[in-house]
Amino acid sequence: MNGNTVLQEKSKQNISPEKTFQKSNPKIDIKSNPLAESSVNSSSHPSESKTNEELTKELLKCEAKKYIRVATDYYRLSHMLNAYKQSTPIQQLWRKGIIIGDHGKEILTFIEKYIAFVNIPDNSEFYQKEHIHKGDHYFNLYEQIKFIAKSGEIKITTKFLSRMFQDKLDIILDYLKIIYENPTQNLPVICLVSKIQETGKSTFMVWLCSIFGQNAIILGNEEFSTNFNSLYASKLIICIDESFIDKNIIKEKIKRLTTTSSINMEAKGRDSIRMDFFGKLILSSNTEDNFIKMDDDDNRFFVVKVPELTQDDFIPDLMTQLKNEIPAFLYFLKTRDLVHQNKSRLWFDPKVYETEALSKIRMNTRGIVQKELLRWFGDVFAFNEVDHINVTPIRLAKELDKSLKQVVGLSSQISHVLKDEWKLTQEKNNKFDFPSIVDEYDDSLSMMVSKISFTKTTGTYYTITLEFFKSKTEL
Repeated sequence: MNGNTVLQEKSKQNISPEKTFQKSNPKIDIKSNPLAESSVNSSSHPSESKTNEELTKELLKCEAKKYIRVATDYYRLSHMLNAYKQSTPIQQLWRKGIIIGDHGKEILTFIEKYIAFVNIPDNSEFYQKEHIHKGDHYFNLYEQIKFIAKSGEIKITTKFLSRMFQDKLDIILDYLKIIYENPTQNLPVICLVSKIQETGKSTFMVWLCSIFGQNAIILGNEEFSTNFNSLYASKLIICIDESFIDKNIIKEKIKRLTTTSSINMEAKGRDSIRMDFFGKLILSSNTEDNFIKMDDDDNRFFVVKVPELTQDDFIPDLMTQLKNEIPAFLYFLKTRDLVHQNKSRLWFDPKVYETEALSKIRMNTRGIVQKELLRWFGDVFAFNEVDHINVTPIRLAKELDKSLKQVVGLSSQISHVLKDEWKLTQEKNNKFDFPSIVDEYDDSLSMMVSKISFTKTTGTYYTITLEFFKSKTEL
């Protein structure tokens, strides 16, 4: 007896086709599945009706799209909301037995199977979710952006970026063009700082998330600090809002992620997966001078002090207008020539994104030993008697012992600053004049005055020139 005959017989007994289908397929709720409902309704015409077996197969195929199998594990394709109510696609590990229990064993034949996850960024019209290589299928974690570049006006976007980045506008435009067209290129960490609220720091982050969609994410300090990184491991843009990096381990993590090409993606309850990494970090902070400790040789950070918003700068409904201009802005990036060519592993010559804000952070986050050394060198150079100073760590430790009594291993710490932080070269063992500041009574002035006194000393010394000293103290 075929499917049409069954339905006709049931209708004679006042039993609906819907009930007949549900009785044969107890695991599938026909009312919650539009595919099943439309299929049953179409069965009112005998020539268009489908057998229960065909309907079950179509429904299973529809349900199977929610799952994938990667290597030997099954995943459910889901979405997770973060604190900012952003929807982020995730692959939740899903036990095979649960899938069978929910849908029956036959669904396994319709679930797409992949050899491995890959992370291949592509913001062009040639984007592929599934990559095939030598007959093997790979699941791409990178998501397709929803905007297509199209010529148009970008007056609001230009005004917004010009106010934010001021004389560094060409750098941020190059930065965004590189992200859009060459997303695997490593780039500096952008740091937006301002003590004043509502300057546009968060708006810039939200705007980037609008452009790059699911490939961008905004995190808090705690979310970024955890060892589980599956939320952002595959992202192109990683924004950390209201940053204050007080732990050295987090700072080193930021520095490492800036230049690495691969990381282990860690998630609770899952084995780590080694994958390509090309995330660009963007930090914002209301602490201008010391939100992160930066050494003098740190060249990974592009620090921008965002100016206060004036009445002339105010743009009503800014976010909506910025989003409306995204297609035109992408077209502008595609057709715009780069101002800065590739000069380093982070593309730019570090000198072009040196800012006063960066220098302030470097100076304010120096350790106590380095600050005291610079103070002492400044006092000596202030007498205008020498253009260079020769010192040894041991001799300097004796000179600074009174002001740095609380420092353990002072000589070793001074050596670390001179050799490792300042990158100075130690001269061969030799005699040199070591300066000291002494107070003596001046008969002509009838008062005590400070003078420079030199002591003949022998040792392997470091030379600090006046020019080098100025480079460490001038903004």
